[in-house]
Amino acid sequence: MAYTEAEARRIVVEAGRKLLQEGLVARTWGNVSARVSESQFVITPSGMAYDTMTEEQLVLVDGLDGSWQGPRKPSSERGIHADAYRLHRDVNVVIHTHQDMASVCSIAGRPLVTDHPLLGGRVPCAEYGLPSTDKLRRAVARELAASPGSPTILLRSHGALCLGRDMAEAFAAAAALEAVCRQLVESVLPPAPAGIPAPDLGKSLRLGNAFRLTLSGEDRIWHLHDPRLTGPAALHAAIYRTFDAKTVTHWRGRHTVAVSRQGKTLRPLLDDLAQIAGADVRCVAPQPSGLTWGLWGRNAVLLAGQGALCTGSSPDEAAVTARLLEKGCLARRFADAIPGCRPLEREDALLQRLIYVTQYAKRKG
Repeated sequence: MAYTEAEARRIVVEAGRKLLQEGLVARTWGNVSARVSESQFVITPSGMAYDTMTEEQLVLVDGLDGSWQGPRKPSSERGIHADAYRLHRDVNVVIHTHQDMASVCSIAGRPLVTDHPLLGGRVPCAEYGLPSTDKLRRAVARELAASPGSPTILLRSHGALCLGRDMAEAFAAAAALEAVCRQLVESVLPPAPAGIPAPDLGKSLRLGNAFRLTLSGEDRIWHLHDPRLTGPAALHAAIYRTFDAKTVTHWRGRHTVAVSRQGKTLRPLLDDLAQIAGADVRCVAPQPSGLTWGLWGRNAVLLAGQGALCTGSSPDEAAVTARLLEKGCLARRFADAIPGCRPLEREDALLQRLIYVTQYAKRKG
């Protein structure tokens, strides 16, 4: 049974915050909707942070003609939600997530067979399409029509779609999918290579012509052109002298360090990594000269054997980049163990990076 519009607005706002709390999305990626009539649903607006979103900012969409009512533009994936409600009359809630393990499993482009009682025996996988495109919408619609008993669908190299008769059921499906995908990933993933732990290169915050470097729990302020700059301080200074980054974070996540030890450029297998980090992530020696080349046009660079440096306009942005890089490196390691996985097409990765930098990132301010 559909919700009243007031009920739908309340639960969508609550669900948006839950998506963040449970790590099913980062930033404003993903979207949530709730049905209010045979053809209408309330959906999250495009590019709005879930933690500050209000009920009044949600958008009422008519799934029949695509029109909407509200102060903001609805999610660009509203067509997928409209198809879900049209093809599954018992569904009243749709959530699109970028949850880690499901996203990683999606790169194989194959359905999952599972005996989990909440997943209907089979999780289909929609063919790849750039986000917000008709190609992606058609691919998802095909799987929605062909798999009426499945409450979840993998979206290749992108994320997942989870359906429910109510919000609790949709979130339960998302949790079940993540558990099944985690089991699969862990069953095929080789152990991370042993070796000496990567040394800490610290994190820093720009202060005009200086920066504050936090290293081994201690803070020190350095001038960008101080002749005494050596070691980690010299690396951070090289970045600030060349780019307009406001913060730099050394990331030593297990999967990122493992991939950095391969010494190769990382071509994204997931489109959120291409958007926020770059159309590829280069691997360079941990030296100032290598960093300026490696980071050009990017927000992350792998350091051979030592993890990665992630930059951003704020500590939060650098942290999100690090999180998505860790997921992207996990995807790389999964792809090494599973035949048929392939990185994004170069043109697709470049386009997504361009759209992110010129539209989303500037709007985010």
